[in-house]
Amino acid sequence: MDESLAEKIKPSADLRGDDLSGADLSGATLVQADMLNCDLSGANLSGADLNGADLTDADLSDTNLTGTNLTRARLRGTLFSGADLTGAVLSQTDLEGADFSGAKIDVEKLDISGARAWQQARWDAPVLDALKAKYGSK
Repeated sequence: MDESLAEKIKPSADLRGDDLSGADLSGATLVQADMLNCDLSGANLSGADLNGADLTDADLSDTNLTGTNLTRARLRGTLFSGADLTGAVLSQTDLEGADFSGAKIDVEKLDISGARAWQQARWDAPVLDALKAKYGSK
């Protein structure tokens, strides 16, 4: 990276394609950040505000996303394998092609209201069944 991480981590940051694997971004405000194809594997994003962020094709495997706000985020093709999404808000997101296989998900606390293409995302079977029961199988 040509700038320090501290300088780049701000609302609407351009982190496209950056390697932030293992970074501690807990509580960060990354509203409308461009994080397309960003490697955030193993990062700590607990309590972060990613409202409207573009995480298309990003790697969030094994990432701590507890309590993270992903409202209106673009999550097409995003990898969430092994991520902890306890209490995460994914309302009004685009989930087409996102992969939640092996992710830690508490369906009762997960908010995907208004999410686009959530049934086209990859979920573990019990999670998908619970989501269908909670949000309908439209």
